[in-house]
Amino acid sequence: MIRKLFAYRALLFLLLLMNSACLFLTDDKKAGIPYLRELFIVAIVLGALILLLTWSRAQQSRAGLWIVFFGLVLPLLSALLAALNFGQPLGFGLLEERRSFLYLLFFPMLFLLIKAHPTQEQLERFMLCCAVACVVVGYLYYWGVLPENNDVSFTVDEKDYGLNPLRPNRFSIGAPYVSACAFMLMYRLQRSMSWLAVALLLLFASYLWLVIQTRNTMLIWALAGIWIFRSRVGLLVKLGILTSAVLLAAFFLAPDFFAAQLSRFDALLFEAREPGVRNITTQIVIEEVARNGLIGMGALSLQWQGGFSRLYNGYFYLSDVGLLGVYYRFGFLTPVIALIYYLGFLRFMSYCRKKGDLLNALQLTFWFNGINFFFSNTIMYGGEITGLSIAAFVYYARTQDAPAAAKAGWLPDGPQRSGTVELAKT
Repeated sequence: MIRKLFAYRALLFLLLLMNSACLFLTDDKKAGIPYLRELFIVAIVLGALILLLTWSRAQQSRAGLWIVFFGLVLPLLSALLAALNFGQPLGFGLLEERRSFLYLLFFPMLFLLIKAHPTQEQLERFMLCCAVACVVVGYLYYWGVLPENNDVSFTVDEKDYGLNPLRPNRFSIGAPYVSACAFMLMYRLQRSMSWLAVALLLLFASYLWLVIQTRNTMLIWALAGIWIFRSRVGLLVKLGILTSAVLLAAFFLAPDFFAAQLSRFDALLFEAREPGVRNITTQIVIEEVARNGLIGMGALSLQWQGGFSRLYNGYFYLSDVGLLGVYYRFGFLTPVIALIYYLGFLRFMSYCRKKGDLLNALQLTFWFNGINFFFSNTIMYGGEITGLSIAAFVYYARTQDAPAAAKAGWLPDGPQRSGTVELAKT
């Protein structure tokens, strides 16, 4: 029994590590294992379909239906609309929407949670280890220690492959995991001071600035810190003083490096004030969908005849314009899709009453995406963290035997242990 428990926990950790994408070869990290990402997505889809066919509770769950809608129905609909509007083969449409299939991670994730019985603290350690692994891989690639895999060639987005002179080495390796764990560490520090948590948070912050380089994410981290420490302003001031002291000491060790970072910070602020390509993309989206009678047009793959660059320009990316990217794909259905996403997520999240640091961090991530819903691209590109989050909320709501959670139908009424064991057998 103990061997099986450790085996399931090992599989759970492996699933989380693979889902972080730090081992994959992508268009902005050509140092990964070729085709591992595609194999992982195929494994997730097959695993989810098997569980859906053989696991009766998965078939009866509203959370499961919600996941199937975003993880199967929407990518298939987008591929079909692209085929009808542009003649793109369905295979390329599904390839373009492959990240949406990661919503289906919910099913194997929930299954392994039930089998492994991890506490929230154990799951937090798993996530933290995965986030640190992402940072290590990201820094090694940023510094050029990890060589690129030149045996594989494919068309890449110019903006993601270092052709932006302002941010020439910009990589989003493990960004969702790093953000979630940064919030988790903030919640931990809000409760009690820990030098290890401070060190990890500074590591993540440096990774955000040097490697991820996303202004919106930087702003969200700052707002998250203010929100989490709102009742402990003194601690927030102490952390600010500590961070300033560390940066000041590092400045004397490498003044040229910090001078360059200050110049880049000023350039980033200037770029943020200037009208960019997003304005052009927004205008194109509104005009094209209106011309199409408010019917969605799907999404084109860069691997098929150059994708959107052939039709519009080399910097037309649906991921840049958040909800308008959903609008371009699905047209007049967009308000319904957005309501189903946010209200459904909110309902499943509310089932779990007693949230630890990680679940609070995932909840805070949802709220920031909700506040920033117009610019957030989570609906189409956040499947890997959304599927994970919903599985965690549903599982821990069940183990707490919360009365409000009984409506979801994952666990029968009764004591926590017997309920969990019964679900594990289904």
